[in-house]
Amino acid sequence: MQLYISLTSPFARKVRVAVAEKGLGDRIAEHVVDPWNDDPALAAANPLMQVPALTLDEGLALTDSDTILGWLDRAFPKTPLWPHDPAARTRAEAVAALAQTMIEYTVFLVLEGRRPEPSRSSVMIERRTQALLRGAQALETRFHASKGPFNLDSIGVACALAYMDFRQPQIDWRAKAPGLGAWMLWAAERPSMRQTAPPA
Repeated sequence: MQLYISLTSPFARKVRVAVAEKGLGDRIAEHVVDPWNDDPALAAANPLMQVPALTLDEGLALTDSDTILGWLDRAFPKTPLWPHDPAARTRAEAVAALAQTMIEYTVFLVLEGRRPEPSRSSVMIERRTQALLRGAQALETRFHASKGPFNLDSIGVACALAYMDFRQPQIDWRAKAPGLGAWMLWAAERPSMRQTAPPA
């Protein structure tokens, strides 16, 4: 299987962390591509030029990080990403969805910051920033930050917060979520997170 990634994409990182957690590194070959440069290999897998994209051995291409994670869990159920208990799974999915939107909001801030200053929307930048702080505060109580297996929610939260630190370090989310900050110290040292960290 072929996995197309960018080393700085938080969406790709979610999949890469899951692959590592499931011990599938020898089954899935990573290909670093540039989504902004019309890379033909990525275009063949995902005509929308987004990462991650996973091409299965039979040729089917999967796009969207959560779609790929779902397939990985069905195809390789060992070390499951979702809790078996229905209520626990629902809670994990709710947390993962919040973390996913936090990633999307951080990406918005990155892209907005790359626009010429007169074209930037200060209103939307402030709204997204405040939303991210509220999101972190909500995760403080909604996310069961255990130091156990990395499930769907753990992967999502860790990648969302790490991406905020990487791209928007001025957002002091730890002031709103000190418990989450303490958990991130542990999560950042997990082998799957260390080996997928973006280049400095």
